[in-house]
Amino acid sequence: MNLVRMVAVVFFAIALALSSAVSAEAASARVTGSVQVRSGPGNSYRVVGRLHRGDRVDVNRCSSSRRWCHVSSRHTRSGWVNSRFLDRVSGRGSSRGGVCFYGARGYVCLGR
Repeated sequence: MNLVRMVAVVFFAIALALSSAVSAEAASARVTGSVQVRSGPGNSYRVVGRLHRGDRVDVNRCSSSRRWCHVSSRHTRSGWVNSRFLDRVSGRGSSRGGVCFYGARGYVCLGR
C-alpha cells in the first residue's frame, strides 16, 4: 500500500511541475477582432474554433514568420490564429520578451 501511495505522490508532483512549466511559458494577449482558430499556421488548415474581440488568450508560440501564433483560450480549442488579430493586454507585458509577432498595431513582444 505504501508503494502505491508513493507512486501516486511522485506522479502528482511530476504532473504539477510540468503544468507549471507550460503555463509559465505562455504570454497573455487579447483578441482585437473576430478570428478563426485553425489546426495549423495558415488559412489552408481546418477551422477548429472562433475567438471574438476582447477575448484573452495565452500565446504559446509563434511561427518563424511571426504571422501565426498558437494560442490557448477558455473559450475554444487551442490552435493557430493570424497574429494581426492579437495585441498585448493593457498594462501587461514589456517591449522585450519571449513571444514576438506582427500584431494589430505592429511588431509586439510579450514578456514571459
